[in-house]
Amino acid sequence: MKRASFLLMLLLPLSVFSQMMDAVAFMDKVVARLKNDAAVEMSYSYKAYDGVEQLASDEGVMILDGERYVLLMEDMKVWCDGKSQWSYMDVSEEVYVTYADSEEAQNLSPLYIMESCRNGYDSSVSFDGDMATVTLVTQDQEAVVERVEFVAEAKSSLLRTMKIFLSGQGYIAVELKDYKAKCKFDNTVFEFPAKEYQSAVVVDMR
Repeated sequence: MKRASFLLMLLLPLSVFSQMMDAVAFMDKVVARLKNDAAVEMSYSYKAYDGVEQLASDEGVMILDGERYVLLMEDMKVWCDGKSQWSYMDVSEEVYVTYADSEEAQNLSPLYIMESCRNGYDSSVSFDGDMATVTLVTQDQEAVVERVEFVAEAKSSLLRTMKIFLSGQGYIAVELKDYKAKCKFDNTVFEFPAKEYQSAVVVDMR
């Protein structure tokens, strides 16, 4: 019995480590799918919760092409050409300009969120029918994002939903659908269309 208990103690951490490796490998496939299919376009919706009650929601279109992306929603619109990012807030008619690699910009980059959570987070993966759920949990008590959950199709590695849990601030649920791969977009699509927002107040944070 003592020998069996000792073996179980050894095998348990090995199984946990194996699951972590499986989760990272699957995450890599999801990210690779998005990059290889670029440029991609899909319908995008998010809902923000304080833990129980819904605080806000919005929907629109997302375009991803490597480091470049566009989020076109009713209340907010974001353009990033890989060098600069423009965030337009409809309620204030203001557009905030930052460098693409700034913290403010990266927090809105779908691929950056997925790739950054691979480091410093304990990961696990579970399968339910045709879907796989990757859960990443940080051990850093000061981290803004304490947990992230990605749900993707198990066979195709196509991302479907994402939940971002903020420390003491509820969570954001994102749903993706109507996925279109290998799209062709002009470079100007990823730049702020200033002529369409001539009344907007520009706040340059660079």
